[in-house]
Amino acid sequence: MTSLKSSLTHRRQTSHLLRVEQTDWLLEAGLVRAHRQLRDDSTYTGEIWSVSDAIRGDEPAEIEIEVTRDDASEDSLIVRVSARLGQQEPENPRRIQRSHTWQIAAAF
Repeated sequence: MTSLKSSLTHRRQTSHLLRVEQTDWLLEAGLVRAHRQLRDDSTYTGEIWSVSDAIRGDEPAEIEIEVTRDDASEDSLIVRVSARLGQQEPENPRRIQRSHTWQIAAAF
């Protein structure tokens, strides 16, 4: 019984770590998308991008991108990306949300 319980715990931990890594990949995808959108349209301010179809396991996933001018420097932009993986329920311990902010050059 102890071996079975240990195996299940290990499986859950591995699954969680994979989901965290997948959420980090979604963050990176959001930054790449912001770069491409800004290259094509300098007035791009962001979006909410649903990527659930690209996620294995029918899990809802979305990337929120926000682009603003940097108040401290006219030559740079602030790109805020939030990635969410899992159901948006108050008591869902499996939902993962990661956010990151980058400062990028306004002209590239």
